[in-house]
Amino acid sequence: MFELAGHKCTICGAPWMEVHHIDELSEGGLTEYENLIVLCPNCHTRVHSTGVPGKPELRQYKLKQELLYGLPVLSRLTKAERTFVALLAKQSPESQLLFSTKDGIRYELDSTGTPVLAQAIVDEYGSLLEFGMVSINRGICVQDSTGNLHAVDASLQVTDKGLRWVRYLVKAGKLPD
Repeated sequence: MFELAGHKCTICGAPWMEVHHIDELSEGGLTEYENLIVLCPNCHTRVHSTGVPGKPELRQYKLKQELLYGLPVLSRLTKAERTFVALLAKQSPESQLLFSTKDGIRYELDSTGTPVLAQAIVDEYGSLLEFGMVSINRGICVQDSTGNLHAVDASLQVTDKGLRWVRYLVKAGKLPD
């Protein structure tokens, strides 16, 4: 949690850290990633004594923190992204370094002949691509009988950042369903 919070309070940025349950344990809150936020002692005391900021604001701070540190928001991953993360997590540490999708990813060519991602791939893997969790390994261009290039096949490869993130999710027991 502290590493994901940049070793500082999510609200004020102070370097002193405590973990706060957004939904308190006494109210049935769980000690799970989605319900935890890193606060300094001053902000933590203020939340408990005055209720400010409230639970909705704390959840907003947590979301802002995830976006600030370039982490995908787990609840917003697509089915394809959750499947990719789950498959990666099942690999041995050595295999994780080389893990990539088995199915080719389709590129389209723009008017200059430059490969661009097909919209379907952006829709399926947009969060993982946007936050740098995966990269695209381009394959071979497909050429028709007239010599025109039509597409490029490729695969998704996990990045170092993505690998660290998935390993954190495994260790914390927070793999998306």
